[in-house]
Amino acid sequence: MSAAPNRSYSVEDFSDLINSRLLKLEKKREAQQRYGGLLAVLREQVDSYRLRRNSGK
Repeated sequence: MSAAPNRSYSVEDFSDLINSRLLKLEKKREAQQRYGGLLAVLREQVDSYRLRRNSGK
């Protein structure tokens, strides 16, 4: 039994597939970095709010 796919791809098709997958990964990584940055800012703001609220008691 062979694990090879039944459909054969041209080198160009395979190259396009690889490039499209890499682009998707890069976009996902960029989105994760932006989201992570936003979460970090929100955490700082929440921590600052907590400190101000607790020091006022």
